[in-house]
Amino acid sequence: MAEHTKFFGKNWVDVSSVTRSELEYFLKLSATLKEAIREQRVNEYKLARDRDLFAALLFFEPSTRTRFSFEIAALRLGLRPVGFSGTEATSVKKGESLLDTVDMFDAYDIDAVILRHPLDGAAKAVTEHLVRDEARPLCCFNGGDGQNEHPTQGLLDVFTIQECCGRLHDLEIGIAVDPKYGRTTHSFPVLLSLFPNNRFHVFSHPDLRMPKAVIQHLESRGVRVTEYFEEPDALKEMLPRLDFLYMTRLQRERFEDDAEYYAARDMFLFTPEMMARTKTNFGVGHPLPDNKEFPTIHPSLKTHRKYWPKRQAGNGVPTRLTEMALSLGLAGFDFDGKCHRPRTPATDCVRDRDPGSHKNRNGSMDIRPVVNGTVIDHVEGNPYVIQKISKLLKLCERGDIFRMGVVEPIKRPGTRKGVLMIKDRLLEEQDVRLIATIAPGATVNDIHDGRVVRKRDLFLPEIVEGLPGTHCTNHRCITRAEYHEHVPVKAVRVSPEEKNIVKCFYCNNLMHSDELF
Repeated sequence: MAEHTKFFGKNWVDVSSVTRSELEYFLKLSATLKEAIREQRVNEYKLARDRDLFAALLFFEPSTRTRFSFEIAALRLGLRPVGFSGTEATSVKKGESLLDTVDMFDAYDIDAVILRHPLDGAAKAVTEHLVRDEARPLCCFNGGDGQNEHPTQGLLDVFTIQECCGRLHDLEIGIAVDPKYGRTTHSFPVLLSLFPNNRFHVFSHPDLRMPKAVIQHLESRGVRVTEYFEEPDALKEMLPRLDFLYMTRLQRERFEDDAEYYAARDMFLFTPEMMARTKTNFGVGHPLPDNKEFPTIHPSLKTHRKYWPKRQAGNGVPTRLTEMALSLGLAGFDFDGKCHRPRTPATDCVRDRDPGSHKNRNGSMDIRPVVNGTVIDHVEGNPYVIQKISKLLKLCERGDIFRMGVVEPIKRPGTRKGVLMIKDRLLEEQDVRLIATIAPGATVNDIHDGRVVRKRDLFLPEIVEGLPGTHCTNHRCITRAEYHEHVPVKAVRVSPEEKNIVKCFYCNNLMHSDELF
């Protein structure tokens, strides 16, 4: 029976759920296991030799490094790997959903799921779906979900950077070529942000800039991120300052214009001349594969001591072995640091306010008030928002009598607000939550005999879920209806300061809250 260490049952599906204490312990153990593997001290790394444990490698996309490093790591650890690489010989070709596929392996009492999937947020969807006894959890490891994240790659990247630079603080890190679609570049910077004084320099084509969600996350942790997307010589000029340069593959299929592709390709070829301008302890890495026809690192550099991609890929075995050992309760017995514990988000979005004894007045001379019903006031002064509220409340479909408009408040001339008045209808709780999501800052007033009997100030809830008609604006998200994966939409508030900005729980896509509808 596995011991319930602090790591026991941990899912490695997103880098935001890794604490600095966990990461430091992970790196130390990975180094120990790497040495044991190199010296063939089998008893020190075959930690599951007396256990009957299975790992399901469910690779819905092609993979060489992630798949085989996980498989080799599982075998060295003492697990028995099963699964598939590509969906041709599976029931996915018959229309089976991701969650139904995972359910089958859960039914077979598998112990670990290693997932690669083309849709953003797939790994989180799996962990949300699976429910097991705490005594024997089913651990999930994200081997890359669409263009979203690749946390297990991020962990080996940080391990590699530490080997190369000898530290994880006060680093000048360059990220070049494709930080938009290259999911590996969305993971390791977040892990490095746990350490002080690291700075990132991101070099890309203008159409391949790093996602705003990633940059915002880094900056919220006090990390400086500088983008260079209109300066073709910026990388060459910055090289002498960099401690590590992380290159990625340029994905030709993302370009509609061949001329743009060739311009971007020529901008980011790392040459021997560029290597000559780097620091003594500099390293250049790449998650691989690199395109053999148009490589981003010149092939002549593969034997250079500052070339790290081969060693970087090799680190996939000890780091992934460590992840599985920790989650399955085979290691981590002496860890007493801080673990990530998700906080239960508050779901309230209403603050009742004393309605006073005033008659219903909407603060404007432009709309006649109702005697009985509801007044939604202080809506953002955008006709689109107030129209969307009326549509979602199905006012026309129900045959409600209502008036709406964008008016200038008497007390605040020069400003605008939206007002919606509904005769003889009080809103249900779900209706109020819907309005709070679309128009945080609005006020809902219940009117009886011309007087306000209840006044509620609305604010964006910490979590938005269970509301009809919602969708994520990321067209690659696992929740999108067109993929028929039946994963309900779930969004979280970014921060109290950003009163109307939410992030998809699964794919990390940033949205204005009214874009959910």
